[in-house]
Amino acid sequence: MTALIVLFIAFGALLLVLGCMNQRTLYWKLTAWQYRNPEANEPSDAALALNRFGLIVSAVMMFAGAGIVNGAAGNPSGYSTSQVRSVASAAASKVESGTDSGIGSSVRASSDVYDTVNEEGDGNVKIRSAGGGEYELTNREGENPVCLTVTVDNRLSLSGGEPWSHSISTSVNEGPC
Repeated sequence: MTALIVLFIAFGALLLVLGCMNQRTLYWKLTAWQYRNPEANEPSDAALALNRFGLIVSAVMMFAGAGIVNGAAGNPSGYSTSQVRSVASAAASKVESGTDSGIGSSVRASSDVYDTVNEEGDGNVKIRSAGGGEYELTNREGENPVCLTVTVDNRLSLSGGEPWSHSISTSVNEGPC
């Protein structure tokens, strides 16, 4: 990216210098050689002024392009706290919807959290386990933390029905875990 920015700036500076030069001299130095009779093909004052205007506008566009590329390079992921929170909420709803009965549900819940964050975040959200069912989500740069808490309540029932069951509850809070 840096090379592209430097290229935009260098080309913009060249165009600006050419735009500030005497346009009639530029014609004689750069273009007149193409004609058998250059005096007969010399451009009018209006054409030279239009050429100067075009060079200066092109230089400004090059500088603007360098600024745009620099802005895009400086903020690659750009995920704000609300976007990270949205990914955490999607992971929470997926974990809560998968409330099958059976043992080992906390392992499945953890796996679902990681899978959903990777899917919903498109690689722009990092996740780390903070222990105790807490997961800290941040953007790619490690900024804008959101804490996702997953609580799994496993129950053993000896009185008929299904012997093993569980319930899952989640909460999403802004800030680190």
